[in-house]
Amino acid sequence: MKKNIYERITHQIISNLEQAGTWQKLWDTPQPVSLNNHKYRGINHLLLSASGYESPVWGTFNQIRSNGGKVNKGENSRIVVFWKRIIRTSIDPVTNKETETPGYLLRYYLVFNTEQCTFDKIGEQKIRELSKTSEIIRKERFTPAEQIISNMPGAPKIRFGTFETPCYAPVYDEVRMPKLDYFFNSEAYYAAFFHELVHSTDHKKRLNRFEANQFIMGASYSKEELVAELGASYLMSIAGLTPDIENARAYIKSWLSVLNDNPTWVTWAASRAQKACDWIVPVEENVNVEP
Repeated sequence: MKKNIYERITHQIISNLEQAGTWQKLWDTPQPVSLNNHKYRGINHLLLSASGYESPVWGTFNQIRSNGGKVNKGENSRIVVFWKRIIRTSIDPVTNKETETPGYLLRYYLVFNTEQCTFDKIGEQKIRELSKTSEIIRKERFTPAEQIISNMPGAPKIRFGTFETPCYAPVYDEVRMPKLDYFFNSEAYYAAFFHELVHSTDHKKRLNRFEANQFIMGASYSKEELVAELGASYLMSIAGLTPDIENARAYIKSWLSVLNDNPTWVTWAASRAQKACDWIVPVEENVNVEP
């Protein structure tokens, strides 16, 4: 079941990325919300923002029906997923004592955009209110890029200079950035800065995503680069900045063969990218409710 979910998500994202300009659009849309006023984040934000619908409001079949609506004939659903924390218990065969092991269960729902549905007047009013809420959420979360950088909890050391490229040095826990004057524009500067800040959350005193030496070329390196690029896109969205369209498209498309060969990576990387962003710009923990 998990494999099928991963493959479905991957196929949907790859189809979106293969369309010109799609990646930029992911971060230039209001915050997707459900009819239960649940804010979609992480992989679900990525999936739903690429749908092409103007309405930011989504709902499961039951949510739509309970809000005076019905799905129009012939409409196709979108998948949203979330990880539910669970505790597994087992009996140690040697000590005969019960032990608990934390784990996560992948669950998913099928949702429709409200533009795919017909609602009564009460339902239409709720959608209008949620659409306004979506815009307000985006504006409330707006933080100038410099403030995001300066307010990062437990931030790494940051050095500015004549470095050829931005980088994060894990041994020194240090982000090294060329000066703003060396970039074509501020959007490119902050996109690069955010990319390196996401890398820094991998440090053992922060989120510790990988084992040591993960920055060598290989699977771990590829995963970390995908996490950093997704995380930078999230932070650009939070800051209200728009990345360079052609550059972002070229970078993400370079990962298509990787995503095709490793269908679990997109969900894995988006989850880690969201955790990295939550470290850099802390938010309240989500409650596990029907999305």
